[in-house]
Amino acid sequence: MKKDKVLTQLLDIELRSNASKLGFIDKSDLSISNNLLQEAISVLNQLSVNKDEESKKYLIAICALLWTYKNEKWNGLKDYLTLFLSRSGFGPSSIMIDKKYDSADSTFSQGSSLINMFSITLSHLEHEINISNKTFLLSEFQKSIWNGIQESKIIGISAPTSAGKSFLILLKAIDLITKKSGSIIYVVPTLSLVSQVQSDFRKILDEFSLNEYSLETAFNNQYNNEKAIFVLTQEKAISAFSQKNNPFPKLRLLVIDEIQNVERVEDSDDNRAKVLYDLMIELKNTSIIDHIIISGPRIEKIDKLGIQIFGEETMLKETNASPVLNLTYSLSKIKKESFLNLHFELSEQPIKLKIENTSDIVFKGSMYNDKYLTFLHKFLATFNEEESNIIFSPTSNTCTTIANFITAKTISDESQYLNGLSEFIASTIHRNYPMVQSVKKSIVYHHGKLPIHIRLVIEHAIKQKEIKTIICTTTLLQGVNLPVQNIIIRSPNLYTRKKPYSTKLTNYEVSNLRGRAGRLLKDFVGRTYILDENGFNQSDSNQMELFKDDSKDIKVGYGAKYNQYKNAIFNDITEGIGSNENNKEYSFLNTYLRQTIIRQEEKSIEYLKSVGIILETKVFKEFQTAINSLEVPKAICSNNRYWDPVDLNRLFIMASAIDIPTDPNVNNLSSKLKEVILFIKEHFPIYYDRYFSVPEVEGRYMIMSKCYLIEKWIREKPLFDFFTSSYYDNPANIEKDISFIQNKVSYDLPLMIKPLYDIKSPDSLFTRFIEMGAYTPITRKLIDLNIPRETAIFLKKNYPIENIEDRKLMIQQIRILREKLPYWYKIQLEHL
Repeated sequence: MKKDKVLTQLLDIELRSNASKLGFIDKSDLSISNNLLQEAISVLNQLSVNKDEESKKYLIAICALLWTYKNEKWNGLKDYLTLFLSRSGFGPSSIMIDKKYDSADSTFSQGSSLINMFSITLSHLEHEINISNKTFLLSEFQKSIWNGIQESKIIGISAPTSAGKSFLILLKAIDLITKKSGSIIYVVPTLSLVSQVQSDFRKILDEFSLNEYSLETAFNNQYNNEKAIFVLTQEKAISAFSQKNNPFPKLRLLVIDEIQNVERVEDSDDNRAKVLYDLMIELKNTSIIDHIIISGPRIEKIDKLGIQIFGEETMLKETNASPVLNLTYSLSKIKKESFLNLHFELSEQPIKLKIENTSDIVFKGSMYNDKYLTFLHKFLATFNEEESNIIFSPTSNTCTTIANFITAKTISDESQYLNGLSEFIASTIHRNYPMVQSVKKSIVYHHGKLPIHIRLVIEHAIKQKEIKTIICTTTLLQGVNLPVQNIIIRSPNLYTRKKPYSTKLTNYEVSNLRGRAGRLLKDFVGRTYILDENGFNQSDSNQMELFKDDSKDIKVGYGAKYNQYKNAIFNDITEGIGSNENNKEYSFLNTYLRQTIIRQEEKSIEYLKSVGIILETKVFKEFQTAINSLEVPKAICSNNRYWDPVDLNRLFIMASAIDIPTDPNVNNLSSKLKEVILFIKEHFPIYYDRYFSVPEVEGRYMIMSKCYLIEKWIREKPLFDFFTSSYYDNPANIEKDISFIQNKVSYDLPLMIKPLYDIKSPDSLFTRFIEMGAYTPITRKLIDLNIPRETAIFLKKNYPIENIEDRKLMIQQIRILREKLPYWYKIQLEHL
């Protein structure tokens, strides 16, 4: 067919151009001929009036490649492409090719054809929306979502990561609260996304002068939450139910983003999936919600998932057509010959090009040694200075290895901006922290172990296009939107040394990663480079169709797992058996059943039915009798939902045997904390292993050294003061202890010891002090405003902050203060 012929010729130009740029072949003439241009225009004219998704994919691909390899003398090409994109429902994409587009008035530059201009205007009118007299141009898919939210209570959105669904949801949220006031909950999986969504909301709330709305990143029962936008992780959201039985009685909108994270809810090891699922079930049963949106990349039957979770009809909105052309390159070796392969979803087979210059290419292996890293550095050096690149790393430690090597090999001009960022990192962490040197060369890494204040400033630098190389772990899979053109993946391995439990990226995860290259309204083309295709084709790999845009079919509920272990669960609950090594495969269901019966009482049978557990009345009564025999107060059980009530009962009985610290400034705080941790370790090893788990070989000495860190953390010592001994001259020790503080201390430790504090000192805020890394009211109030801990401590130390009991006055004061702050502190307060 003509469209295949045109696309194949354009892809061949793309392949040869990149092969030449990468140094794999000698340069040659890669211009688009006038004949090919004429054929392409003819094909696009026909494709632009077709409504099927395949035609839209062809259209985006041909438009993107024509624009990328255009002859600068083709002055009329802009007008043609604007017309074709607008006709086919990709109006926003045409903004990228019109350099004279007026964003203030949402108007395009005057074209050469009056008839074409009328056609473009009519197409745009069809896809425009109006919010409080402000006009926004949407794609056809975005407009269908907009209409769907108005027509249906629940909507499921399945689309590529670059389809612009997040922007549309943001606009719809504003539209809803301008028409009828109320609160919004927006649930995301990571702190990076919390910051990003909060920042997006801040800008649009200011644009619409919705000053009465507060942005919250945690629930606080003391505040007026009737006009609040909550941007929360699932853990923060579900913790609200520990403060109040019904924390969110009425909601204008509930958004669950990255819904695919609920998939492994029946896996005994995936606590985050359970928290997300439990949160949605709680909200369904306790809140009156006007509109619900569940969203994720390429999820099959997402409407059925909505019905499974919320028990109501869900409108499906899905597309596989992305406004960004995603291309995947791979390097492969067949016998002694090496090839650069271009994969595209509309092509059955990749286009292959034999590599002429193979001297530096490294195939096979998972080790990140000098040989491979030299090849990676040379590969990176071929990209243009304007391009930003993500390198996928299998582990966080490997991120540092890659960053250090590339930094040492990179020669770059001095940058005042990057030198300032380097100095800020050194002054708030340590001069030997690896990123201090790498950031000077426009190289950073991004993973779950970064301190929050560092993550915020490097994400800001990335968005300012000051950072060109970002080395990421799987945090990139969790919806972090970074403006990059290229993604580099060595192989699917999530390890450097293979062990029995080592894992690989799934097809779906690889597809999700590739979709991060190129963003709507930022790029026309996003490219992913697989540096070892053979690594995806090993016999022990579960990779199926390589580089196809894979989708995911998700089913949720606890029914299958319950039926599998039904008899054992009955025995455990009626016999009063808690969590132990023998029942760890299903003990989470023992906990869930007991906790549900405590909270829901006679409504438990119906509640459990909604999650797939069918409980006979006779069995329910036996369970209820066993649970009612427990001495522990029900409130303590409800406030610690992931502790089994039987274990809480045992803790309740034993609690008098241990003293707990409640004053952050008490003498020997670290020793007292050690005794609490060892008490849990000895009597409740399942919870110790789940939440804290210092390796046994390191024993009591290591626990004591960790407790010194916890003591500093609670007492508001800046991180810089943690790392003053010679032990931290080794950068690996800095990163190891930062990881411990970020993950084990600020999140896991409070969950482990909170039941003990609820029993012995229910009014104490000590576990909250541990979670925040702060105990003074001023610092805690600042952190409650989603100001990073290190910055909150800096503000408290250096600036007088008053009116902390009046939240609005406090925010106003910080807004005024913000203008006086050093740049790197100032940008951390943008959300205010």
